[in-house]
Amino acid sequence: MSPIRLSDLAYTIDAVLEENFGGKAMWVLAETSDIKNYPDRQYCFLGLVEREGNQTVAKLDAVIWRKNYPILRAFEAATGVAFARNIQLLMLVSVTYSPIYGMRLEIHQIDHAYTLGNIERERQAVLDTLVREHSQYVWMDQGEYITSNQMLDRPAVWQRIALITAPNSDGWRDFRQELANNAWGYQFAIDEYLTQVQGQGADKAICIQLEQIIRCQVPYDAVVIVRGGGSQLDFGAFDTLRMGVAIASFPYPVLAGIGHDRNVSITDMLCHQSVKTPTKAAVFLIEHNRLFEENCLQMAYRVAEASRVAMQSAREEIDNLTDRFRYGTQTYLRNRHIELTDKTTTIRHLDPINVLRRGYAMLSRNGQILTRADAFQPGDTVEAQFADGTIQLTVTGN
Repeated sequence: MSPIRLSDLAYTIDAVLEENFGGKAMWVLAETSDIKNYPDRQYCFLGLVEREGNQTVAKLDAVIWRKNYPILRAFEAATGVAFARNIQLLMLVSVTYSPIYGMRLEIHQIDHAYTLGNIERERQAVLDTLVREHSQYVWMDQGEYITSNQMLDRPAVWQRIALITAPNSDGWRDFRQELANNAWGYQFAIDEYLTQVQGQGADKAICIQLEQIIRCQVPYDAVVIVRGGGSQLDFGAFDTLRMGVAIASFPYPVLAGIGHDRNVSITDMLCHQSVKTPTKAAVFLIEHNRLFEENCLQMAYRVAEASRVAMQSAREEIDNLTDRFRYGTQTYLRNRHIELTDKTTTIRHLDPINVLRRGYAMLSRNGQILTRADAFQPGDTVEAQFADGTIQLTVTGN
């Protein structure tokens, strides 16, 4: 057989592909790999693979040209997922062939609904695994996921905080500024555990910081995880099994403010408290402390008011008792005065001098008062005392 030129073979392949696939587009399921994205030029080269377990069973090169490049931004905006490797996609593609660059699949559309559904299926699988294999930390109650971290008691005030965030990020800056500039002047002690909080490997990096917080044995009131910067892409780190176990089982309350406007991540579902943004995370801490202060002020007011009422009531009671005591004392003294007056009059009337003045005489013999007639004998000498003096009397008969 005579050899043919490479270009002839290439054109033959091109003709065969054109005959079978020319002008046709089809929906294909594949996983992304080897992405080379050029946003400034608005085109993207990537690989599409199909795997069975750990085995790659098919692989083709693909491209998104400038005319279709907006589908990348539309995909990221709709799903909240960065266009990266290892994402399962449903794509509308056509087969293209160049004798110089070879065969490629040109991507025209990406089905957002499929990706969103796939993400939700993966998240649900993680939640099911958590409930099944880590039921001591995660369980279902009336259709809601409950975790041991959610059941932790909140302190009366938040004071000592462990902050997990990216260094010098918008989230770091917004959180710190909101706390520092609070209108009530509350002071917070913040220890920073700076790390990657998005992208490939972010879940592992965050979990390492969580382990470090436990090892340092500082009694934190809360651990705050914040992520800012305005981008809503690449929240996969907060939906992994590793993060779910770490958050649900963590011994300190975990507050998440990771800027997820549209969807709720597994971290949001399992942590002690979830808010939308780093700023709102700081506001949550401030408002909690403000509520405690207001309760203290209200309690102080109630104590002061109760004390005032009690003092007023006690004062009125004392006044009543004083009036009653004064009246009782006056009555008692008046009655005793009357009694004493009567007794004085009686005693005055019974005074022997007064009796003698009324014409009576007191008889005595040898200094002994005689009160009976049979005490006298004829010839006795007795003394008769009158009011104005004493005389001697001799008894002449009975």
